[in-house]
Amino acid sequence: MTKKEVQPWGKGALEACARRAAYIYSASYSEHTHSLLVYYEHQTNAEEIITSLSEKIGPHQRFSGSKVLSLTGIMGLSLLTEEYLKVYGARFCTRSLVALNLLGNISLNPHVFKKGLTQLVRLHPTAESLTAVSVLAAHLTLQPLTATIVMMMSGFSDYLEELTSRQSHNFLYSSVRKNSKIIHRIENDEVVDVPLAKVKSGEIIAFYTGEKILVDGEIMAGNAVINEASITGEYQAAVKTKGNVVFAGTVIESGQLRVKAEKLGTQTEEAAIYRLLAEAETNKSRLQKSADALAQKMVPISFGVATATYLLTQNWLKAVGILVIDFVCGVKLSSEIAILATMNHFTQKGIVIKGGQAIENTARVREVIFDKTGTLTVGKPVIQKILVSENFSQDELLRAGAYAEQHASHPLGRALMAESEKRGLAYPSLQIADEEVITGYGIIARNYQQKDTVIVGSLKIMRRFKVQGFERISENYTELSNAIYLAVNDKALGIVLISDQVRPAMAKTIQQLRNLNIAKITMLTGDRGAAASEVAEQLGITNVRSELLPRDKVDYIKRAEKNHPVMMVGDGLNDSAALKWSTVGVALGSHASDAAKSASDIFINDGRPEVISDAVYASQKTMRVIKQNYAGVLGFNVSAIILSFNGKINPIVGAFIHNGTTIGVILRSLLKLH
Repeated sequence: MTKKEVQPWGKGALEACARRAAYIYSASYSEHTHSLLVYYEHQTNAEEIITSLSEKIGPHQRFSGSKVLSLTGIMGLSLLTEEYLKVYGARFCTRSLVALNLLGNISLNPHVFKKGLTQLVRLHPTAESLTAVSVLAAHLTLQPLTATIVMMMSGFSDYLEELTSRQSHNFLYSSVRKNSKIIHRIENDEVVDVPLAKVKSGEIIAFYTGEKILVDGEIMAGNAVINEASITGEYQAAVKTKGNVVFAGTVIESGQLRVKAEKLGTQTEEAAIYRLLAEAETNKSRLQKSADALAQKMVPISFGVATATYLLTQNWLKAVGILVIDFVCGVKLSSEIAILATMNHFTQKGIVIKGGQAIENTARVREVIFDKTGTLTVGKPVIQKILVSENFSQDELLRAGAYAEQHASHPLGRALMAESEKRGLAYPSLQIADEEVITGYGIIARNYQQKDTVIVGSLKIMRRFKVQGFERISENYTELSNAIYLAVNDKALGIVLISDQVRPAMAKTIQQLRNLNIAKITMLTGDRGAAASEVAEQLGITNVRSELLPRDKVDYIKRAEKNHPVMMVGDGLNDSAALKWSTVGVALGSHASDAAKSASDIFINDGRPEVISDAVYASQKTMRVIKQNYAGVLGFNVSAIILSFNGKINPIVGAFIHNGTTIGVILRSLLKLH
């Protein structure tokens, strides 16, 4: 950065803005040396810091005092030139003032003239082309005040757009960045949870089933099935073993790994944050893309109408009046600012949404599908009752269950772990090679007490491995709801009955969704029918599918989407495929697996269910506002063109109508969607 770039800033303002830049947590500016000392996250390199600062503290980032003085001076020159024209006419001295006024106009925004005229020569005119030509034509016809007002209004409109967009992007980044990542570092063969920012290159990191890999590195131990779609674009999972390389952003579908970290920080997780925001900014909705295409088509039409006006009327004033009225800014901003405003609204509600397409799709949804455990229910189940086989105690059952579930992220597994810890039970560490996760079924944990194999999960996994003896534990064992079955060496060990309360606000949320024209509410769950029916009855859900595997959920969604757009709400690894296949995937809660977060279009961090209906309402309202903005822009600008053609308004009034409409679109979007 140069001395000239930072001079317009005061010391306090400069330091405050620098601290808001990515990766920087402290900044100090010296007015004597004109240097800025910054402290930043240790994984970041200097080039990234300079880029981040330049985005925050550039000449375009501040409407400085010198800019205001320039505008005042040029406006004064325009008024003086107008007076000279009235008194002296088109003499040499007056034409010299007009030429000087043109140079002043160009100095206000050289980019407009350079890009606009270049694109015009290439026969691909843009909005800048319209502005540049209208300003030049106004000076050629001795209307310097008209030209200056056009430039000022255009500049103010651009500044307001840039300010709104920049603040929105900054807010989105800061909101996403608040969610710091915890990572499992290996210290003296023990697993210690530490913030990602404290991990250094060369350290060994553990990753388990359902987790996102947060570093690039080499596998030192273990094996896993990894979804690398975020890196390769291929949805075929890859099997990784010792010696293979893994990449940040990929997700472990099953297995566990110990990885030697090689690339950290902005090269991985921080970069993922920016990819998320970049995806949100570039993932435009169909309506936005249509608006962009329409805006570009309107530019040559405006030139054609202006040319036809001059040929028919031989009046330069009318032709210039039409040139200053362009549709591009208003049409594009009708959607862009509304989308950004809604994304800000979502972020304030604890929602991260991946762009305009997700907002448009959410507005079209007609069926909302919920997973049960952790989504419709609180996701913090507690043990209600423990049934054990003869010759075994409850503690022995819990110790074996904790051994198998110690790396699990499923709420039922966490309930087992919590009860074991509450009783102070010790259990051996489960090694990577001894764990096998069968998604939708359960876990196989080998070498328990160096000789036994523990099986934990649903009744389906017990039938799959032909486990016998549950009928001696409970006569109605096949009809139990919310139950975890445990076995050792193919023999029934016991059954743990779990209770999980329905989320307090979920019934209200479902009713609100129905009020928003959501025609169908569905529950898809892997649990048994009795457990599913119990929850569905409390919430008034009539369309229930139970005992489903992940692929069954995907099949249902594919069938449903043939009739209408579908939203899937889930939180677990077994929901990730369904989230990906649905029109809109929603990952609910900070406890949601990384696989679910990666697959989703919307991530609700705090897990409040009422935010789901708020997201649907806000999306529907956003699309209404965008369509109303389009109608307003087209209506006002077409009226201004007709009035200009008939000589009812001059170019100055036309410029006020055009730029006023653009500014009105920005303000209306911000106020309506606040």
